Amino acid sequence: MLRMNYTLITGATGGIGAALAMQCAREGNNLILVGRDESKLAELQTEITDKHQSDVRYIVVDLLSPDAAGFVYKQCRKENWSVRVLINNAGHGQWGAFEQLPIDDMREMMQLNQQLVAELCHYFIPMLKEVPFAHILNVASTAAFQPTPYFSVYAASKSFVLVFSRSLRYELRDDNINVSCLCPGPTDTPFFDKIGFDMLNYAKGAVMKPQEVAEEAIRGLVQKKAVIIPGFSNQVGARMSRYFPRNWMVRLIGKFFQP
Repeated sequence: MLRMNYTLITGATGGIGAALAMQCAREGNNLILVGRDESKLAELQTEITDKHQSDVRYIVVDLLSPDAAGFVYKQCRKENWSVRVLINNAGHGQWGAFEQLPIDDMREMMQLNQQLVAELCHYFIPMLKEVPFAHILNVASTAAFQPTPYFSVYAASKSFVLVFSRSLRYELRDDNINVSCLCPGPTDTPFFDKIGFDMLNYAKGAVMKPQEVAEEAIRGLVQKKAVIIPGFSNQVGARMSRYFPRNWMVRLIGKFFQP
């Protein structure tokens, strides 16, 4: 049986994930959308197929459930869906003083932002080796470049994604699998509303639209960039973390995010 190649996107029901799905469809990719809300997945599937010629499938799963990564991989094998591009977009954030954050929320954040990313890569790399010109895109954040008080666990988890991606990129350099890391800055999605921080008001000039992020992400992925930072102000901010004293950066960021 002829196997079709797909781009698999986790956390595809909204925000950057949905924008990435739409952008990939514009580029002619077939899609596998992964999330826990079946109604939103079905709605996005219909929206994409109405506008583009892509074959769109979806997998309904709570990515915090035990061995969710294994479930997603086995579904793809069962349905004979060959994944050529793996996009690890699903993530979770918490804002506030570390000691006041619910420990269950922190545990889920680390599981979703770190463990799930590593497990999905581990499961899918053998499949990616079966197809030409394969890609992995792991979504981190500009928070990955420096300590971020009051986003301490989130920033640390995204630092993991960045370091992991760069390490994996080297390991797979001879296997025809490109690994890129997307590091978006403030984006106009429900992310900050959910955690109670009014980023859109504090950083008006730096906030990007999800579609802008998605366009730069896929362009950078095709160009096989190691790290993709959408937006000029975000690129400047990432460079500042390298050239300015770390203590100065932490104080500045801490004052900005302090509750």
